[in-house]
Amino acid sequence: MTYALDILALGAHPDDAEVHVGGLLALASDRGLQAGILDLTAGDLGTRGTAETRRAEAQTSARILGVTRTVLEFPDALFTEDAAYLQRLMETLRTLRPRVLILPAPDDRHPDHRRAHRLGQEAAYYSGLRNHPCPGTPWRPEAIAWMGGENPGRPDLLMDVSAVWVRRMAAFDAFGSQFAQDASQPATRIAHPAFRRGVEGRAMHWGSLRLCAWAEALWCDKPVPQALVDLLAKLEPRPHP
Repeated sequence: MTYALDILALGAHPDDAEVHVGGLLALASDRGLQAGILDLTAGDLGTRGTAETRRAEAQTSARILGVTRTVLEFPDALFTEDAAYLQRLMETLRTLRPRVLILPAPDDRHPDHRRAHRLGQEAAYYSGLRNHPCPGTPWRPEAIAWMGGENPGRPDLLMDVSAVWVRRMAAFDAFGSQFAQDASQPATRIAHPAFRRGVEGRAMHWGSLRLCAWAEALWCDKPVPQALVDLLAKLEPRPHP
Protein backbone atom coordinates (compact mmCIF):
# COMPACT_ATOMS: atom_id res chain seq x y z
CA MET A 1 0.00 0.00 0.00
CA THR A 2 1.46 3.35 -1.04
CA TYR A 3 0.71 6.26 1.25
CA ALA A 4 1.28 9.96 0.59
CA LEU A 5 1.56 11.00 4.25
CA ASP A 6 3.11 9.03 7.09
CA ILE A 7 1.04 10.94 9.61
CA LEU A 8 -1.87 13.36 9.43
CA ALA A 9 -3.20 15.32 12.42
CA LEU A 10 -6.81 16.41 12.01
CA GLY A 11 -8.10 19.39 13.98
CA ALA A 12 -11.43 21.15 14.07
CA HIS A 13 -9.59 24.50 14.13
CA PRO A 14 -6.16 25.90 13.33
CA ASP A 15 -3.92 25.42 16.40
CA ASP A 16 -5.68 22.25 17.64
CA ALA A 17 -2.84 20.05 16.38
CA GLU A 18 -0.17 22.42 17.71
CA VAL A 19 -1.63 22.38 21.21
CA HIS A 20 -1.32 18.61 21.53
CA VAL A 21 0.99 17.02 18.95
CA GLY A 22 3.20 19.77 17.54
CA GLY A 23 6.30 18.00 18.80
CA LEU A 24 5.31 14.72 17.21
CA LEU A 25 4.82 16.47 13.86
CA ALA A 26 8.13 18.33 14.13
CA LEU A 27 9.96 15.09 14.92
CA ALA A 28 8.36 13.37 11.95
CA SER A 29 9.51 16.19 9.68
CA ASP A 30 13.04 16.05 11.08
CA ARG A 31 13.24 12.29 10.49
CA GLY A 32 12.31 12.65 6.84
CA LEU A 33 8.72 11.47 7.19
CA GLN A 34 5.82 13.11 5.40
CA ALA A 35 3.59 14.82 7.97
CA GLY A 36 0.58 17.07 7.59
CA ILE A 37 -2.18 18.94 9.39
CA LEU A 38 -5.79 18.98 8.24
CA ASP A 39 -7.99 21.76 9.66
CA LEU A 40 -11.72 21.28 9.18
CA THR A 41 -12.41 25.00 9.69
CA ALA A 42 -10.52 28.29 9.62
CA GLY A 43 -11.68 29.03 13.16
CA ASP A 44 -13.50 32.14 11.97
CA LEU A 45 -16.02 32.19 14.86
CA GLY A 46 -13.33 32.36 17.51
CA THR A 47 -13.54 35.21 20.01
CA ARG A 48 -10.18 36.61 18.94
CA GLY A 49 -8.61 37.00 15.52
CA THR A 50 -10.12 36.92 12.04
CA ALA A 51 -10.27 34.00 9.66
CA GLU A 52 -7.56 35.69 7.56
CA THR A 53 -5.30 36.16 10.58
CA ARG A 54 -5.75 32.58 11.67
CA ARG A 55 -5.01 31.29 8.17
CA ALA A 56 -1.76 33.27 8.10
CA GLU A 57 -0.82 32.07 11.59
CA ALA A 58 -1.59 28.49 10.62
CA GLN A 59 0.68 28.61 7.59
CA THR A 60 3.49 30.18 9.65
CA SER A 61 3.11 27.43 12.23
CA ALA A 62 3.18 24.71 9.57
CA ARG A 63 6.42 26.14 8.15
CA ILE A 64 7.98 26.11 11.61
CA LEU A 65 7.02 22.46 12.09
CA GLY A 66 8.01 21.52 8.53
CA VAL A 67 4.62 20.01 7.62
CA THR A 68 1.94 20.50 4.99
CA ARG A 69 -1.39 22.05 5.89
CA THR A 70 -4.84 21.69 4.33
CA VAL A 71 -7.97 23.64 5.34
CA LEU A 72 -11.37 22.28 4.34
CA GLU A 73 -13.22 25.53 5.14
CA PHE A 74 -16.09 23.83 6.95
CA PRO A 75 -18.20 26.46 8.78
CA ASP A 76 -16.78 26.93 12.25
CA ALA A 77 -19.12 25.66 14.99
CA LEU A 78 -21.75 24.92 12.33
CA PHE A 79 -20.43 21.87 10.50
CA THR A 80 -22.34 18.67 11.13
CA GLU A 81 -21.92 14.94 10.62
CA ASP A 82 -24.22 15.02 7.61
CA ALA A 83 -23.32 13.21 4.39
CA ALA A 84 -21.96 16.32 2.62
CA TYR A 85 -19.27 16.92 5.26
CA LEU A 86 -18.51 13.22 5.55
CA GLN A 87 -18.07 12.93 1.79
CA ARG A 88 -15.74 15.95 1.64
CA LEU A 89 -13.56 14.51 4.38
CA MET A 90 -13.54 11.10 2.72
CA GLU A 91 -12.37 12.67 -0.55
CA THR A 92 -9.60 14.48 1.31
CA LEU A 93 -8.41 11.31 3.01
CA ARG A 94 -8.37 9.55 -0.34
CA THR A 95 -6.20 12.37 -1.67
CA LEU A 96 -3.81 12.72 1.28
CA ARG A 97 -3.63 8.94 1.96
CA PRO A 98 -2.25 9.05 5.52
CA ARG A 99 -0.84 5.88 7.03
CA VAL A 100 -1.58 7.14 10.55
CA LEU A 101 -4.45 9.52 11.34
CA ILE A 102 -4.57 11.49 14.60
CA LEU A 103 -7.94 12.89 15.65
CA PRO A 104 -9.18 15.28 18.34
CA ALA A 105 -10.21 13.68 21.62
CA PRO A 106 -13.64 12.02 21.65
CA ASP A 107 -14.59 13.60 24.99
CA ASP A 108 -13.13 17.11 24.73
CA ARG A 109 -15.09 20.02 26.24
CA HIS A 110 -15.38 21.73 22.83
CA PRO A 111 -18.31 20.33 20.82
CA ASP A 112 -16.45 20.88 17.54
CA HIS A 113 -13.64 18.62 18.75
CA ARG A 114 -16.01 15.84 19.73
CA ARG A 115 -17.82 16.15 16.41
CA ALA A 116 -14.54 16.18 14.48
CA HIS A 117 -13.50 12.95 16.21
CA ARG A 118 -16.70 11.17 15.22
CA LEU A 119 -16.58 12.56 11.68
CA GLY A 120 -12.95 11.51 11.33
CA GLN A 121 -13.63 7.98 12.54
CA GLU A 122 -16.48 7.52 10.08
CA ALA A 123 -14.65 9.09 7.15
CA ALA A 124 -11.56 6.94 7.79
CA TYR A 125 -13.69 3.81 7.65
CA TYR A 126 -15.97 4.65 4.74
CA SER A 127 -13.15 6.06 2.58
CA GLY A 128 -11.78 2.52 2.41
CA LEU A 129 -14.94 1.04 0.91
CA ARG A 130 -14.31 0.29 -2.74
CA ASN A 131 -17.97 0.56 -3.73
CA HIS A 132 -18.71 3.77 -1.85
CA PRO A 133 -19.89 6.49 -4.28
CA CYS A 134 -17.07 8.85 -3.34
CA PRO A 135 -14.53 10.27 -5.82
CA GLY A 136 -10.99 9.00 -5.56
CA THR A 137 -9.21 5.71 -5.02
CA PRO A 138 -10.34 3.92 -1.83
CA TRP A 139 -8.04 4.53 1.13
CA ARG A 140 -8.16 3.63 4.81
CA PRO A 141 -5.48 4.64 7.36
CA GLU A 142 -3.64 1.71 8.92
CA ALA A 143 -3.94 3.27 12.37
CA ILE A 144 -6.03 5.89 14.17
CA ALA A 145 -5.06 7.64 17.40
CA TRP A 146 -6.26 10.75 19.18
CA MET A 147 -4.95 13.70 21.15
CA GLY A 148 -5.69 14.44 24.77
CA GLY A 149 -8.90 16.15 25.90
CA GLU A 150 -9.77 17.76 29.21
CA ASN A 151 -9.51 14.57 31.30
CA PRO A 152 -7.80 12.08 29.01
CA GLY A 153 -6.72 9.51 31.59
CA ARG A 154 -3.64 7.34 31.31
CA PRO A 155 -1.99 7.63 27.87
CA ASP A 156 -1.61 4.62 25.63
CA LEU A 157 1.61 5.95 24.05
CA LEU A 158 4.17 8.58 25.03
CA MET A 159 6.64 10.22 22.66
CA ASP A 160 9.82 11.96 23.79
CA VAL A 161 9.71 15.36 22.03
CA SER A 162 12.52 17.01 24.00
CA ALA A 163 14.69 17.46 20.90
CA VAL A 164 12.09 19.69 19.20
CA TRP A 165 10.42 21.30 22.19
CA VAL A 166 11.60 24.86 21.53
CA ARG A 167 10.47 24.68 17.91
CA ARG A 168 7.22 23.01 18.90
CA MET A 169 6.40 25.90 21.23
CA ALA A 170 7.42 28.42 18.57
CA ALA A 171 4.73 26.86 16.37
CA PHE A 172 2.26 27.15 19.26
CA ASP A 173 3.20 30.80 19.80
CA ALA A 174 2.71 31.54 16.09
CA PHE A 175 -1.01 31.71 16.95
CA GLY A 176 -0.64 35.07 18.66
CA SER A 177 -4.26 36.01 18.04
CA GLN A 178 -5.30 33.09 20.21
CA PHE A 179 -2.65 32.62 22.88
CA ALA A 180 -0.83 35.94 23.35
CA GLN A 181 -1.70 38.15 26.31
CA ASP A 182 -3.19 41.32 24.82
CA ALA A 183 -5.17 43.73 26.99
CA SER A 184 -6.82 45.23 23.90
CA GLN A 185 -8.40 41.87 23.04
CA PRO A 186 -11.24 40.02 24.82
CA ALA A 187 -10.14 37.80 27.67
CA THR A 188 -10.41 34.12 26.81
CA ARG A 189 -9.50 30.89 28.54
CA ILE A 190 -6.79 29.95 26.05
CA ALA A 191 -5.22 33.42 26.12
CA HIS A 192 -4.71 33.22 29.88
CA PRO A 193 -1.08 32.43 30.76
CA ALA A 194 -2.31 29.44 32.75
CA PHE A 195 -3.33 27.73 29.50
CA ARG A 196 0.22 27.81 28.15
CA ARG A 197 1.50 26.62 31.51
CA GLY A 198 -0.97 23.75 31.27
CA VAL A 199 0.45 22.71 27.89
CA GLU A 200 3.94 22.79 29.35
CA GLY A 201 2.88 21.10 32.58
CA ARG A 202 1.26 18.17 30.81
CA ALA A 203 4.33 17.71 28.65
CA MET A 204 6.56 17.78 31.71
CA HIS A 205 4.35 15.22 33.43
CA TRP A 206 4.32 12.92 30.41
CA GLY A 207 8.07 13.44 30.24
CA SER A 208 8.47 12.36 33.86
CA LEU A 209 6.83 9.05 32.95
CA ARG A 210 9.24 8.63 30.04
CA LEU A 211 12.21 9.94 32.05
CA CYS A 212 12.77 12.76 29.58
CA ALA A 213 12.28 16.52 29.64
CA TRP A 214 9.15 16.80 27.47
CA ALA A 215 6.74 14.25 26.02
CA GLU A 216 3.44 14.14 24.16
CA ALA A 217 0.69 11.57 24.59
CA LEU A 218 -1.60 9.61 22.31
CA TRP A 219 -4.62 7.40 22.92
CA CYS A 220 -6.02 4.67 20.69
CA ASP A 221 -8.22 1.60 20.57
CA LYS A 222 -6.55 -1.55 21.80
CA PRO A 223 -4.63 -3.52 20.80
CA VAL A 224 -2.33 -0.66 19.76
CA PRO A 225 -2.11 -0.76 15.93
CA GLN A 226 1.25 -1.98 14.66
CA ALA A 227 1.45 0.89 12.16
CA LEU A 228 1.34 3.33 15.07
CA VAL A 229 4.04 1.43 16.96
CA ASP A 230 6.23 1.36 13.85
CA LEU A 231 5.78 5.10 13.25
CA LEU A 232 6.70 6.10 16.80
CA ALA A 233 9.72 3.80 16.72
CA LYS A 234 11.09 5.92 13.89
CA LEU A 235 10.78 9.01 16.09
CA GLU A 236 12.56 7.66 19.14
CA PRO A 237 15.65 9.64 20.25
CA ARG A 238 18.77 8.47 18.48
CA PRO A 239 21.69 7.37 20.64
CA HIS A 240 24.69 9.66 20.71
CA PRO A 241 27.71 8.27 18.87
